[in-house]
Amino acid sequence: MKAAIVESPDTVIIIEPLPGYTPVIGPKAPVVVPVCANYNATQSSILLSFTSNLGEIEVEVLNTTTGGYVSDFVDTQFLYATIPITMGPGHYILLFTLPSGQRYRGEFDL
Repeated sequence: MKAAIVESPDTVIIIEPLPGYTPVIGPKAPVVVPVCANYNATQSSILLSFTSNLGEIEVEVLNTTTGGYVSDFVDTQFLYATIPITMGPGHYILLFTLPSGQRYRGEFDL
């Protein structure tokens, strides 16, 4: 009997810090990215989760193929958020700006 392979409707989006932010001088520990993101095809949404309450963060979504752009503020107190995607297929760039000024970026194709 063959095992059934079930594909997840989620696409993991790798989030990385943008250069230019150095909060500490001296020895540096590995960067902990406080935002996790997945694109869920079933919901046509980006599902976000946070390592802690980061406060209100700005989330920008850009479809570089169509030029579509959405910007909004997300309250992270519940440690998750959902952002509907209505700009159709294309190459997407996500930008996250924390209250501290630290910025993070992710990309995915839809």
